[in-house]
Amino acid sequence: MVESDGTGHNAWPYTTVPVNIVGWAVKNRATLQWTDNSVDIYTGILDGGGAPQCAPDCGRFFHQDGDYSRCPGGAARHYDQSLWLTKGFQGGDWGQRVGQEYFTSALGQENIHIYLHEVGHTFGLDDFYDWTPTGQCCFLMKAGSADRITEFDQWMFRDFWRHLKSRYGL
Repeated sequence: MVESDGTGHNAWPYTTVPVNIVGWAVKNRATLQWTDNSVDIYTGILDGGGAPQCAPDCGRFFHQDGDYSRCPGGAARHYDQSLWLTKGFQGGDWGQRVGQEYFTSALGQENIHIYLHEVGHTFGLDDFYDWTPTGQCCFLMKAGSADRITEFDQWMFRDFWRHLKSRYGL
């Protein structure tokens, strides 16, 4: 569960945002050290680079029309975001790819800043590589300049919501 500190801001309707893990993708099922069926386990589905992935028929990226009729678990088992841990990869990429060594070594930290930056993309926030807003120096979406969510990151998300909320009649 992700806590929201912006409840009520500009008609933000959530106090919490539920996070559900609906699947794991592995090359070899034995990699996972449990045997229950609490989530879907995908084996043998590899992307173009040979990395395991969950069923594309269940992924929002692959079905932006919302049609999950071919997802083995139906719409209830679709996924909106995936975390793609890549051995030897430095940094992050496209909102969901993060270096495996970095991520696993940072699990005990309060802020896994590269992952937080990539999740910012999932929520619609842009990179700031080419310019810096006046008066700002350090924030997550300007990669490498902050190691935690800043007040400016929160403002950007709230501004994004201000422009998006009308789609939901709020």
